[in-house]
Amino acid sequence: MLGFRWTWIAAFAAGMAMAAAPSLSRAHVVMGMTTVRLLTLQSDLVARVRIVDPERAFVLEDPPLRETVVVAEILEGLKGAYSEKQLRFVQRGHGVVRYAKGEEVILFVRRIEKNPELANSRLAKHLDWVSEQESGTEFRLDDETRVDITAAVRAYATLENLAPEARPDALRRITIDMLGSPRQELAGSALRDLVLSKNVSIVSSDDLPVLEPILDNPATPIGVRVGLLAELERRHLIDAPSRWAALIQTTLGAERLAVVRAAGAHPSEPVTKALGQLLSSNDVQLVATTAVALGGMRNGMAVGRLAALLASDEPRLRMAAIRGLGRAGTAAALEALSKAAESHQDVETRRRAGAEVKILMGGQEASRGGGTGSR
Repeated sequence: MLGFRWTWIAAFAAGMAMAAAPSLSRAHVVMGMTTVRLLTLQSDLVARVRIVDPERAFVLEDPPLRETVVVAEILEGLKGAYSEKQLRFVQRGHGVVRYAKGEEVILFVRRIEKNPELANSRLAKHLDWVSEQESGTEFRLDDETRVDITAAVRAYATLENLAPEARPDALRRITIDMLGSPRQELAGSALRDLVLSKNVSIVSSDDLPVLEPILDNPATPIGVRVGLLAELERRHLIDAPSRWAALIQTTLGAERLAVVRAAGAHPSEPVTKALGQLLSSNDVQLVATTAVALGGMRNGMAVGRLAALLASDEPRLRMAAIRGLGRAGTAAALEALSKAAESHQDVETRRRAGAEVKILMGGQEASRGGGTGSR
């Protein structure tokens, strides 16, 4: 179960890294979104192009057929052979990319006969290419991003031309380079690749001299730092508790909130201590987030601190304490919640505490009856 949570945290953090990307990438993040590596691998043709017409009408008269086609000018081929100066393609997928005339992008397309929907259609007799890129997998280029993004795609395309025995080391080098990239969309993509590879040894302890500075660098996007730490911990490549504690202590604002949420899935004595210190903060949002995280760690040492928050004058802190105690689920947590449900002066606090008591008691009954009782 912990292995699943670690993988989820790393994937979530990779999404955070992309979500924080500059507006020039315009990346809309969806969990499970594909990566630069997978896009390159799955495409028959990859090119740097300029959009000539994003909505050209393609019409057949007998029988009638009308389709919107995108027309692009080829600026540089990165994978696959194509001799024409212009490329026409249709788009398929959930939330396809919306292009604008004149913009420069990296385009990933497949042969239209490889698309199950279009393979046997009349359209396949007139057009060769289909793009399955969705709105979260677009790569718009400008003078600031062109070199880095194009180089990354070219590196992945080159992998396929290497001898099989040479590919693992080449992939390792590309992944590490991209994890340290100043381009958040590239670093997030490399992190997702690392997570998706599960137990494949893309990186090893020999790479820690390069990976640890990425973890320690405040300029590294917090999503990459958190996700990479979670993944290295899952792979047993690093002593993580002290690093989680250090991240909690040294980050600020929204970054600290993200670290607190992630650290709650990685219980240890240093993490419990670092989180406990935050409960005395004057930042209501930070204390509330910490209370929920501590509860999720199911740490009996934190239950007393959470129970004390039930006396707070701040409703958000009382609600967070109730949620944290519910997640802790210990006998002491149940006792604190039951007391609040029976005698707290605030009606809403009594109601919410009572709801958590019912959930916990229901879980205990299910457990005694052989059910899962999970929350």
